[in-house]
Amino acid sequence: MPRGRTAVLKDLARQRSLILYREAVEAVRRGEKDLARRYVELGLGILRRADAKKPMEYKRGICPNCKLPLIPGLTARVRIRRNRKEVIITKTCLICGYVVRIPCRRKRK
Repeated sequence: MPRGRTAVLKDLARQRSLILYREAVEAVRRGEKDLARRYVELGLGILRRADAKKPMEYKRGICPNCKLPLIPGLTARVRIRRNRKEVIITKTCLICGYVVRIPCRRKRK
């Protein structure tokens, strides 16, 4: 099945942004937070220019406020709240204090 030029460009943009995300995670682990923030901004810019969808790593793994990768125990605190119908995963950025809440439906038994 032949793919159009735009589909190839979007796929390439997604791949390059994921490489930049992995580099940002490694930079945070080394303690270079400014460099990690720059990598994330570059990856988001590539996705924006190619008009590609954000991968799940960018949606769930980056603080929307300070643009740092959320690494549990290092830059984020992760808590799980259970209700009767759903589970809520709460990620708190330890740098800026921003809270990300991710609702998840419980599976039926």
